[in-house]
Amino acid sequence: MEIEGAQDIGVQSFHIQVKHRSGKYSPSRIAKAVRQMMQQFAADRSVKFALYCYFVDRLQGETLRLSEDELEAMLGEHSGKYDAETKEWFTKSFEVIFAPDFEAQFGTVLDHLKRVLRARSESEAMCWHAVIHGYLRDVIIKRPPGTRMISMKDLRDLVHHARAAVFEASYAQICGQAKYLRLLRDEYRAKSAHIPPRERLVIVECDDTTHSTDLVDIVECLQRRYYVGESPAPYVTFRGPVELTELKHALWRERIYFHDGFDYGGADFSALSIIEPPMPGYGIKLLDFARLGEIVNRVNMREVHDFYLTDPASNPFSEARTRHAVIEKPVELTEIFRGRS
Repeated sequence: MEIEGAQDIGVQSFHIQVKHRSGKYSPSRIAKAVRQMMQQFAADRSVKFALYCYFVDRLQGETLRLSEDELEAMLGEHSGKYDAETKEWFTKSFEVIFAPDFEAQFGTVLDHLKRVLRARSESEAMCWHAVIHGYLRDVIIKRPPGTRMISMKDLRDLVHHARAAVFEASYAQICGQAKYLRLLRDEYRAKSAHIPPRERLVIVECDDTTHSTDLVDIVECLQRRYYVGESPAPYVTFRGPVELTELKHALWRERIYFHDGFDYGGADFSALSIIEPPMPGYGIKLLDFARLGEIVNRVNMREVHDFYLTDPASNPFSEARTRHAVIEKPVELTEIFRGRS
């Protein structure tokens, strides 16, 4: 489904506009929307249109088809742009559907959220409504027209991650951080000696209290966990106030070798060099968080694990299975990934 594209909503060849008006219905109140739809119809007569609108004097569910005379009046000075056949076909492809008032619509939306997304109460449904509203706003603001596509899977995944974040924050608060870390450790415990050979990305948020030695320990744990058998070296990136040069020096001192996309000191960054290293065999791919976008369309990332302090990281790998987990400090990853069993 497309939002805020050619019309408010588009599903394949069916396009919808939504209007909410406080006054009584008159043809002039919908004329602008009709002109917009007519313009699109003239370019592609295979599409169909519906205008969902609320007016105080029309019954919910009532429908209206425009006569050719009504269409002429709404087009006004623009009528001459279209031939008679196009206008006739438009009246057969366009329908006005009178909707209930805002409060009734909102109640219906909450009922759908409770049924489809399994919200357990109206309060929870309102929470997911706010989460989805924010997501749709970001889609409209950040994506250009023509690319604002969403699916039910997107919304299910969005609510799933939000529900997990709420559960984990509550679990840590009620049961204590130690039990919460054991919960995460159980989730990440290797089920067998075989690690599925998948491309993985681990994102760790840091703050100004994070010590480089803690990051060295984290890298070592991730290398030991995932660089096993045929499983490729995981990509690891730290976001926040991290001095990467200092971290790299610390890793070399501990003889923990890595690929970082720089073939030698002073070289320019090469995405190919970190994706397909000229000297393979190191167990970690250490990537600057700011350069994450440079590998997005070049790596078939299957898993993204985001450990955050304040806000989850946005995941540019839309096809990857994503796991967000809140932590109090980065060094907790050494507890989560401690050992293989």
